Amino acid sequence: MEHMGGRKPGLELRYRTAIEALASLERHECDLAGFQVPQGEFEAPIMARYAQWLHADDCLLIHLAVRNAGLFVTAGNPKGIRGMADLARPDVRFVNRQIGSSTRHLVELMLQRAGVTTGQVQGYDTNEFTHMAIAAHIASGMADTGMGVETAACRFGLDFIPLVRERYFFAIRKSALETPAMRDLLSIMRSPDYIGYVGQLAGYDARDTGRLQTLQEAFPSGPGAGI
Repeated sequence: MEHMGGRKPGLELRYRTAIEALASLERHECDLAGFQVPQGEFEAPIMARYAQWLHADDCLLIHLAVRNAGLFVTAGNPKGIRGMADLARPDVRFVNRQIGSSTRHLVELMLQRAGVTTGQVQGYDTNEFTHMAIAAHIASGMADTGMGVETAACRFGLDFIPLVRERYFFAIRKSALETPAMRDLLSIMRSPDYIGYVGQLAGYDARDTGRLQTLQEAFPSGPGAGI
């Protein structure tokens, strides 16, 4: 989005959790709300958190990218961390995302699958607000691992342990789709320059960047199905 903002000076960015963003969209306080959804077994429980703000009769989705999410570790992985089960080890310090973030909820789900309680994780209550802040925290030696997207790990010279693929979307109200500003934004997102920018980010797949979808098209089983 920073790259897009450079091409579109009127674009105002605010960092919020996915739920805060979707709630703001419903209240007409913003025009786009970004949110991520892991592919596979964790899709349904994550979508269940979003369902009350995603209404098929009012919302459309703009696909941004598919990206890798996983654990960051210092270069060379000196603690030999391989997955979520290692977070229970007393010698492993974890840094978490803030309360309410979808990444934090995904961490909880993955810990449950690994048979690890949050009380076993040293640093579980240590909070940072962005993927980059998580990476900086680890790079500075204040933690051994944390969860985020591969791009942030790469920028801080960290090793990355992939655990899940996420689809990232912008939700938009149907009524806003035909405004000049939104048409311009979609044009930028579909341009070779922007698709090339997204595609060169570590762990990002930009093949469907700018694709407009209904909720049914993106989630054929329905938001939160299977819960």
